[in-house]
Amino acid sequence: MPMMDIYAKKLKIGGAYLVSGQAIQALIAFGVNLVLVRFLAPEDFGRFALILAGATVVYSIFSLRINVLIIRTDATDLDAGAKERFLSALGWETIFSTILILVWIYFSHEFGPWEVALILAIGLRHWTDNNKAVFERRMPYRRLAIIETGTMTASNILALVLVVSGMNWKVLFVREIFLSAALFVTFALSGGLTFSRFKFLSVEEWQGLFRDARGIWLDSVLEGSFQRITILLAGFIGGERIAGFIFQAQRLAIVPNQFLSPIASRVAGNWFARIEDRTKRIAGRDRLLLYMFFPLLIGGVLTFLFADPVVPWLFGEKWRPASELFASMAGLVVFLSMFETIKAYCWVAKQTRWLLIGRAFQYGGLLACFGLGVMGAIEPAIALALGLSVSYGLAFVVVFCILRIVERDHG
Repeated sequence: MPMMDIYAKKLKIGGAYLVSGQAIQALIAFGVNLVLVRFLAPEDFGRFALILAGATVVYSIFSLRINVLIIRTDATDLDAGAKERFLSALGWETIFSTILILVWIYFSHEFGPWEVALILAIGLRHWTDNNKAVFERRMPYRRLAIIETGTMTASNILALVLVVSGMNWKVLFVREIFLSAALFVTFALSGGLTFSRFKFLSVEEWQGLFRDARGIWLDSVLEGSFQRITILLAGFIGGERIAGFIFQAQRLAIVPNQFLSPIASRVAGNWFARIEDRTKRIAGRDRLLLYMFFPLLIGGVLTFLFADPVVPWLFGEKWRPASELFASMAGLVVFLSMFETIKAYCWVAKQTRWLLIGRAFQYGGLLACFGLGVMGAIEPAIALALGLSVSYGLAFVVVFCILRIVERDHG
């Protein structure tokens, strides 16, 4: 059998495992969250979300995306020395970022044992997620799906048991801490982690890593910071309570993408990378976007029309203010997965510059709406939620139109 046929078969089977595993994770997380919101207050979620958002923004800024560098390195170049260099850089960026976050929460007066444990858990997960790239190069999607789904399910079941047993806001911290530890232990025991000598890197080695990573770093910083900045802005305008409402509304709005993300990102990216014929690749991209658009459009319309009765019914009356925020995020429901597909295409087709233009419109749309809220033209929390819809809609439309124009001009 030709190598491309073997690869395609492996990709299809692996993609099926990833999609199935992601669907199970999304359903379980959604169900457990319905219980958590009945026991915990919006302020509990808001406080947790603000700490998590601040921490992940720091990791986003100071991460070189070692996992991407490992995956895209040619097999002949990924020798023991290269692995040692990559993994040493990963260790140093994790240590530096973790210390920086601990200093930040100390001066923000959120420094306590649970906050410290959460930050350390986030650091461990950052290291694990990047380290497993050496393992993921072999595309063991079945094992990845089993590990990721199993650990996520166990952490949610633990949270469910604890909150029903009477634990308060600490259950949100316990779930993240357990998940990070479970992922590390499970991947380590299954051979999914690579351990090498930890060393100091020379100036030349750091410069080489920065040079290789600068393109993906910039886009990833913009991507990783965007939704976290939304939570931080929510905390700025309304404190922990409004941040909690925004956090839960956003979680509902991204549910469709949780089901579609394996296709929109991981599987689609691999498919784009293996199709050498530019015409077929463009046609495949547009066909996938078309297949996604109409179901997502229906989901967006339903979100706008029925958010008000559905949110209080699912979460309880105390969460009613989140219903209007959820309705305002209808555009996020429609365009998030489609933008993820365009992003995967741009990376493979080496069209990152158009993606960065889209990111500029994304941030511009969010900040424009937020500005209207600050000036009093729109209720601030609604303006922020509406900004998410506008931002992803603008980003997708701008990038897609630029690609179509460039493709038309170049035949």
